[in-house]
Amino acid sequence: MTLILRPVRQPRYGGHIERLIGTMMGRVHLLPGTTGSNPQDKGAYPSEAEAVMTLGELERWLAIEICDQYHHRVHRSLGRRPAAAWSEAMRNAGAGLGALPGDIEQFTVSFLPFEMRKLRRDGLHLFNIRYWDPVLPVLAKLGETMVVRYDPRNLSKVYAQSRDGSYVPIAYADIALPPISLWEQRSAVARMREAANCQVTQAAMFEAVLEQRALIEQASGKTKVARRSAQRQKNGASATETLRAGAPVPPVDYDKPVQPFEGEIWEQ
Repeated sequence: MTLILRPVRQPRYGGHIERLIGTMMGRVHLLPGTTGSNPQDKGAYPSEAEAVMTLGELERWLAIEICDQYHHRVHRSLGRRPAAAWSEAMRNAGAGLGALPGDIEQFTVSFLPFEMRKLRRDGLHLFNIRYWDPVLPVLAKLGETMVVRYDPRNLSKVYAQSRDGSYVPIAYADIALPPISLWEQRSAVARMREAANCQVTQAAMFEAVLEQRALIEQASGKTKVARRSAQRQKNGASATETLRAGAPVPPVDYDKPVQPFEGEIWEQ
């Protein structure tokens, strides 16, 4: 991808995307619970009382609206379906254009937010959490700064960029820790910093998150904030987990003895 910045104060250069956003928002405002484009547009409509969709459901609805509806409705300016116009343009342009990315997971991860982090001897540190994988020393030299992308909905793993530009998933150093969201992490850290003589450590932070989850569970249904936090937790449980195809990985039974691989057995 090549980033091309449009000239400032020249709105006509953004006409295509602005028009598409307007079309999509026009459809979104037909959903129950819409807040309208502004307070005047909303009027006395009780948005919170009428809202029925979670954020994950809205994401799926929007994907269906774009892929199955918009691309297959006759476009007024084109005079035909956008999908048909695209297919014809690709045929006329020749081979190599319009192809889907070869690796959907890598393509998806490249859109996630990122932080720059140095590789330490004990791994990567992000949001007061330590991440480790034996592949890290292969991806970068000790002390070298690297791009680390993350999904705010699920911090149980991050994605470290290798020298060839690809991204490698790096899990918690302590794989027994539960997945948490960035919102939970920030809330826990804020609470800890408000408390006197409270040092922000990984263990204390996760303990605070679990304590907050217990409070939210008790308060769910009582307040809007509690309901929203509970839904974020549910959304985070499956965030980015659908990127890899295949059967779901069963949970680890830590009571069973570890079975080493052949390469891990040292002969006496």
